[in-house]
Parts: sequence; C-alpha cells; structure tokens
Amino acid sequence: MFKHIGMFKHIGRTMQKRLFSTTFSLLMILSLVAPQPLLQVTHAATGGDTLESTLRRTAPLQVVVDTPLPAEAESNDQPGLHIVLGEGAEQPTASAQLPVAPAAPLDATQTQQIIDRLPVLETAAQDVQELRLPTESLPPPRTGETITETFPPQQDEAAAPAVESGPLQVLRYAPEGEIPLAPFLNVTFNQPMAPLATLQQLSAQDVPVKITPEVPGIWKWLGTRTLSFEYESDAIDRFPMATEFTVEIPAGTESMTGGVLDQAVTWTFRTPAPTVQSYYPNSSPQPRDPLFYVQFDQRVDPAAVLETISVRAQGQRYAVRMATEDEIAADARVQKLRESAPESRWLAFRTEQQLPADSTIAVDIGPGTPSAEGPLTTEKVQSFSFQTYGPLRVIESRCGYGQCPPFSPFIIRFNNPLDQDAFDESWITIEPELAGAVINNFGDTLQIQGSTQGRTTYKVTLAADLRDIFGQTLEKAQTLE
Repeated sequence: MFKHIGMFKHIGRTMQKRLFSTTFSLLMILSLVAPQPLLQVTHAATGGDTLESTLRRTAPLQVVVDTPLPAEAESNDQPGLHIVLGEGAEQPTASAQLPVAPAAPLDATQTQQIIDRLPVLETAAQDVQELRLPTESLPPPRTGETITETFPPQQDEAAAPAVESGPLQVLRYAPEGEIPLAPFLNVTFNQPMAPLATLQQLSAQDVPVKITPEVPGIWKWLGTRTLSFEYESDAIDRFPMATEFTVEIPAGTESMTGGVLDQAVTWTFRTPAPTVQSYYPNSSPQPRDPLFYVQFDQRVDPAAVLETISVRAQGQRYAVRMATEDEIAADARVQKLRESAPESRWLAFRTEQQLPADSTIAVDIGPGTPSAEGPLTTEKVQSFSFQTYGPLRVIESRCGYGQCPPFSPFIIRFNNPLDQDAFDESWITIEPELAGAVINNFGDTLQIQGSTQGRTTYKVTLAADLRDIFGQTLEKAQTLE
C-alpha cells in the first residue's frame, strides 16, 4: 500500500514540474511582448522546493479574478503554483567610459633612450653558426637517353652510290594519252644525266628531250636523273588545251656515266577541246528574247565559237548574234556570271528574232567548236534546253500534303512566276471566311495560311487580274476547292 502511495506522490510531483515548465515558458513569451513591470512566478512543490522567476514587462499586467480564492490558497505553504506580482525596479544605466589619456608618438631620440635602458641580450657561443645549405635532392628525371660522342665527330666518307652500267634507259615519263589537264612534263632515266650543280648552270645545258609543237617553258633537273618541264605564260600555268603534243628522246642520248640510248623513245599526250562548264538560261520559263551565256574550260574566240552555235524551236532554226555591252549590263544574271568568269572563256549572244511562246528551245554548241589555245576542235555536240513562257494557268492546288488536317496551308502553283510588285491580296477571296488568313507569294507559288476548321470545305477564287512576271493575266476568274 505504501509503495502505491509513494508512486502516486512521485507521479504528482512529475505532473507539477511539467505544468510549471509549460507555464514558465508561456510567461517568458508574454514577457517579450508585454510592458515592463516585473512578473514574479513562485512555484512551491510538495517537498518544500521553491522556484521564483522575475520577468520584466513593457506594459501593465491586468489580472482578473472571477471568484475569490479560498483563504487557505493565500499561503505559500500549500503545494501548487503561486503567482506574486510586484513593481519592477529601474534598470541600471550603462557605466560611463573613462576618458583616454592624451598621448603622442615618441621621436627617434626618445625611443633610443628607452632601448638603451634595456639590459644587454646575452648570446651563447652556439647561437652564431655558418650558413648551412640543405642536402641537395636528386635532380628530376629526364626523358630520353644521354649518348656520349666525341666532338668534332669523325668524318666517315660515305660510299659512292652504285651507278647502273650498261645502256641508257628511260624508266618512266608523264603525262601520256588523253588527259584533262597537263601542268608539267617529267622524264626519269636509269643513269645520271646531269652533274650536281646550281640551277643556273643546269638551265644553260642542252636537254635531251624535244616537245612538238614547241611551247615556252623552263626545263630543270630534279636530282641528276629526272628532267621536268613547266609551261611558262602570263595567261595560263599549264600546257595549252586543245593540243596534241609529241615528246621525243632521240637515239644516241648519252648519260654522265657513258651509257647510250639505243633507240629513240617517243610518246604523245593530248589536252581536250573546249568543254562547256556553265550556261544560261538554265531554268524555265524564260522570256521570248532571252540573253544566252556560255562559259568554257579554256580560252576561246567568241566570234569563232558563235559560228558553231545553233538555236532551234518548233523545228525552226533561229539566227544568233553577239550581245552588246548594253544588253549584258541590263541583265543582272549574265552580268554576274561574266564578272566571275576567267578572262576570254565566255560569250553572250541572243537570237535576231523572238522565240515562240510556250515552246522548248534547244541550243546546240558544235561539233567543230574551236579553242583559242590549240588547233583541236570539239567532236561532239554540247547542248542545253529550256522552255519559254506560256499562258498563265494553275498547274497544282492542294491542301497540306494530301491529308488536309486543320490549320494546314493551301498551296497553289502556277506555270509562270507571279509579279510580286503588282500582286494584290484582293485578287484572292476565300469562302467561308478564313480567320487569320495570310497570303504569301513565293515565285510561282501562292501559300494561304490560316485557322482552317475541320470538316469544312473552303473555296479559293483567283481573280482574272492575277498577273505573272511576263505581264500576262488569267483569262478568267478561277475557283479552287
């Protein structure tokens, strides 16, 4: 039984302490926001323990009691929580700081007088020692291998290269046959053909190679066995085009070691006749009086080339003439092509009569087109074609790419490019009205973009005033779905 009573007392004290801790925390919080008067809290436990706390408030504390407390509750002898209120005391003011004594820095003489008053610093004999450097560490490792050699090195006479004896032979030569370009000519022998000397000395010697037809250039030895020839000209840095060259090394040619060529060595190489590199017009449709432009891979005589050019349409041949400077300057495309072309490799011309409309125009160059670099002419026809403009018409109309989901654009293509400067959006009407419709013109294509709705059939009407770059209009209004 007493054990149970002791247990109850212990539980009671624990609950009282927890209640006091909670109340004390609450009062601490109130003291931070309340006025300054002191709040004294007294806790008396059953065992006689008393804890008092004095808190400062910033405002008057008002206590309201609804019912009077019993007389026995006024005594602090009873266990429980007791609150005692009282007036707070004034807080002590901060202590005044003592004034700093006036001071002034000492001059050098005064400082030295104070230092002289200090006792002499005693030193031991071992305090003074010679400078001792630390033990040197190993040097960092270096890559490679150190090889010891004598200087100056011994001069070992190199053995003379073996020289092939017997008759002189031509080991190889180039170029040979039909080639697109010939920048140089090389011949290699099996025995030395020239002594080791300067380039000036070698250039003064006769060379054992003959080129037909003769061309200006420089012969030079690459070593003692290989002979090279480079064509020399202010206009080109290669052998002339449209030319067949014959190279001969005559029999009896002798090497530096006495070898003799038993039989003559002869071969040929050939550079091509004029080849068309670019031309204009190269797209369709074109006007009925276009300006023609042709560029070749070599220098040509425009007047001579013009005689080998023919222009045909609908089975009829149209005479051509050279274009004037004013006509070339008036055509921006041809003018740009001429500026980028090498000198003397192009010509511009036009027909003396207008070409038929809506027709295929064929331009044939050659055969027999000559070159200004060599005598060879073309053996085959080089040709190109284009189409002249026809009446303006619609050649394609679609929505998107076939499925036509909502918001897909309408695409309308014509056979001729439209005149963007004269284009008027009022020439295009859409039914029902298309919200946010935007009409764009890209050459021969109209694109209509807008908020198209699903399950809706739109009709696009093109006015008869719609005009192309050739001044043509639609014959009549046209409606597309």
